[in-house]
Parts: sequence; C-alpha cells; structure tokens
Amino acid sequence: MLKDLINIYKYKSVRACAETFAYLLREKYGLFLDGKIVVPLPTISKHIRERGFDHMALLAKRIAYVCGGKCEKVLKRVGNTVQVGADEMARKKQALGAYSVTNRVNFDAQYVLIDDVWTTGSSMMAACSELQKTGVEKISVVLLAKSE
Repeated sequence: MLKDLINIYKYKSVRACAETFAYLLREKYGLFLDGKIVVPLPTISKHIRERGFDHMALLAKRIAYVCGGKCEKVLKRVGNTVQVGADEMARKKQALGAYSVTNRVNFDAQYVLIDDVWTTGSSMMAACSELQKTGVEKISVVLLAKSE
C-alpha cells in the first residue's frame, strides 16, 4: 500500500499524499523531528516539470509543519541524472557530485534529510557527505520506504 501511495504521489501528482506521509512519519518519529531542520533531497528539474511540483520539497514542508521542525532547502541538485532503472554501480557514480550546499548552514542545528525511497542509499549518502563537507555534524535521515 505504501508503494502505491508513493507512486500516486510522485507520478500522478496527488499532492494530498504529502499530508498523509507527514502524519505517518509524525506517528513514528514525531518527537525526534521536533525542532530539527528538515531538508528535502533535491529533485531534478526535469521531474519537477513533468510532475508539476517538487514532491520532496512539499513533503519536507509538510513534515516540518506537522512535527514542529523547520524546512530549509540547503541542498541543490547539480546535473540531471536519472537514477530510476540504473544499477547500483551507476547510481553510486551518478550520486557523486550530484548535490551541492546552497545556503549557509547552522553548525549547531540538527539536520534531517528526507527522501521517499532508499534503493542503494547512494543519493542519501552523497547528500550527507556534501553537508558534512561544510562542517555540519548532526545529520539524520528519514525515508518513507526501502526499495524491494
């Protein structure tokens, strides 16, 4: 059912799913997310145009709102590589250099990176690495699902 909801959200552009996901994550991680800076893993611009919205930015905003955190887009996507359908080695190679830090970061803050699906972890690890390069030490991740 979660897989179906994620697909409806991403590929059918049903924005109301973001609210459902936010409340599900609040049930599981509510106190953990309280007061944290929620950071969406950036979506490539091609997918934003195709879907009509940035599904990760909307999800991060909703999570921050319902969990008492703050949403900040401190990462941007560099390039437009598509990972769907790529094998593990290709995903790892594509993820290297796929993100950069766009805004000033607060070194005392606790950042929580949000992504919808963990397939190999390459994207999330690359995004975490970029934040760490700036000196951020308190980084956690939250995911909706792990790929089969």
